[in-house]
Amino acid sequence: MELGKFNRLLVRIKGTCSNLIKAVKGLVVFSPELEAVADGCLTNKIPGPWMGVSYPSLKPLQSYVDDFLLRLKFMNNWIKDGIPYMFWFSAYFFQQAFLTGVLQNFARTDKIAIDRCIWNFEVLKAAFKPEEYPQKGAYINGLFMAGARWDDDNMCIEDSFPKVLWAEMSPVWLKPVEKSDDAHNYDKLYNAPIYKTSERKGVLSTSGHSSNFIMYLAIPHSCNGVHSEEFWTKRGVALISQTDD
Repeated sequence: MELGKFNRLLVRIKGTCSNLIKAVKGLVVFSPELEAVADGCLTNKIPGPWMGVSYPSLKPLQSYVDDFLLRLKFMNNWIKDGIPYMFWFSAYFFQQAFLTGVLQNFARTDKIAIDRCIWNFEVLKAAFKPEEYPQKGAYINGLFMAGARWDDDNMCIEDSFPKVLWAEMSPVWLKPVEKSDDAHNYDKLYNAPIYKTSERKGVLSTSGHSSNFIMYLAIPHSCNGVHSEEFWTKRGVALISQTDD
């Protein structure tokens, strides 16, 4: 399904760009679709015809194209080299499908009903480079924190550095567990919402999922007991899968 969406977007981008060149040369008629693509190229904004089949993004056009090529490279490497040890969480159109797949694999392996499975999370060091698959779950990276930053030395949330809008988040181990085996102490954790873009709003799809909100990620909210979950909630701290630049 993901590759099908990538192929549709790739065909739309290549087709409209090719026809735009022909329209400029006078070989084809300028349609409203081609005019929208031309306007996007002139103003450095993502054209509407592309967004109709694209993943959500607030990037300018040049950055969007670079980001799209990186996503294509990730998928092509997956096809060529096999399942990666760490997944670029931002690369998907629909992250919820990936999360459901990881839960299903765990439930089938341990012969547990999937509705009895929940997530535990472990934030890893920024320099972590896996050389094998985890015993259960999956390693992910590619998230950014808005409103605060992740302190890689003390392994907790800290205030942002001055003039820094988004801080890169360390890799995370998504660990599915049975509800009775939940190891989290939620008094010491902040449920950080993860959004696809910094817009932090979306609409519910027919599947019941938001077009922008992905999930909550429970991470340590204080290194020395000074801060609390309420403190970071008031700060509006959240994780996003891509920046706006």
